[in-house]
Amino acid sequence: MEAAQAISLVANWIRSRGLDYPTDGLAADRFEKGWSVYAPVEVDDSDPMAFLDIPVGRSIFLVGDSGRIEEVSSSVPPQQAREAFSAQEPAARPNGQATDEAAFMAEFEKQFRLAAADDPGVIADFTIVDEPPAPVGDASASADAATAEEAARLIDAIVQQLAQLGPQGWDEFSAVFAFTVTSQIAQLQFWAQDRTGLVPVPQSIADLVREQREVSARMSAGPWWRLLLNVTNDGQATVDYDYGDEPFPDDQIVAAEHYRNDLDTYPRRQVPVWLAGY
Repeated sequence: MEAAQAISLVANWIRSRGLDYPTDGLAADRFEKGWSVYAPVEVDDSDPMAFLDIPVGRSIFLVGDSGRIEEVSSSVPPQQAREAFSAQEPAARPNGQATDEAAFMAEFEKQFRLAAADDPGVIADFTIVDEPPAPVGDASASADAATAEEAARLIDAIVQQLAQLGPQGWDEFSAVFAFTVTSQIAQLQFWAQDRTGLVPVPQSIADLVREQREVSARMSAGPWWRLLLNVTNDGQATVDYDYGDEPFPDDQIVAAEHYRNDLDTYPRRQVPVWLAGY
């Protein structure tokens, strides 16, 4: 599938559901099993604070090579969203070809959606009934989706408050929060032209970050160990939840007792080997 096809599918998908989302000027980025389609952010360059009105939790549409479409929030780390989406794509054979049944149904759905994109007058959506469908609103997925929306709203508030701490005319800032239930580390750095500097994070913002972590703890992945934010003055924001796949930097690690306290409060099915040894 080409980018233009993915964009066309998403535009028709949006219109068919009456979503409040632009369908003109959409962009598409390729990943292993499909495309990420989104509306690029336009910011008034003459107003250095204009980006504060842009919500962090914007919608992004993932389109699989099978033609399947899923709406996700930009507050969910892109790699995590894409991996979850890709896991639901039709199974492939060792030689890279889908099974006959999966390939047939994937091609059928793909051609249906392409036809709908070319002719909006046809039926805009359908459901393939093969095996008995899973219960509507699977408990885990439904809970994660609702929690992700709440977490996104808090990220939005955190970004807006952090932005107001920077010097006039700042270009970019990054923030790292390494929290447990009994400890916190907050690092905020701004860049302005050829200068850079660290800025203290007020406790009021740290409290908001802690609230966001408590909300995130309700997701199936559990609470993050580190929250990483990067924001530019044109409204581009990157949010990353670090679950400890790699050891933390020395200046962002706390005493072992704090991790034990956190694990007592939020038991995890799996703890990174390096952290268990620590």
